[in-house]
Amino acid sequence: MTAVLVQLPPVLRAVTGGARVLEAQGGTVGEVLEHLAAQCPALALHLFDENHTIRRNIICIHNEGIVRAKDMNAHTVAAGDELLLANALAGG
Repeated sequence: MTAVLVQLPPVLRAVTGGARVLEAQGGTVGEVLEHLAAQCPALALHLFDENHTIRRNIICIHNEGIVRAKDMNAHTVAAGDELLLANALAGG
C-alpha cells in the first residue's frame, strides 16, 4: 500500500478532532478514502452513502486535477502524493 497525505476541508475537521491533514494508505483515491473511514469512522458518514458508494458531492484534487467520485476507484496514487478533499457545490 502507498502512503499519501489527505488535506481535509474545515467541515470534515470537526469529526477528526480538528486535524487538517491525515495520512492514509491506498493504491487508488477510493482505497485512500476507505482507509480514512476505517481510521475515523465518523468520516465514513460524510464520504460514503448507505450503499457504501463514494458520495457524488465529494471531489478530490490530485496533481492539480479534479477527481470526481465516479472516477476515484480507478484513479491511482503514488507514495508521497497529496490529496485535497472538497465538497462539490450544486445549485444555480
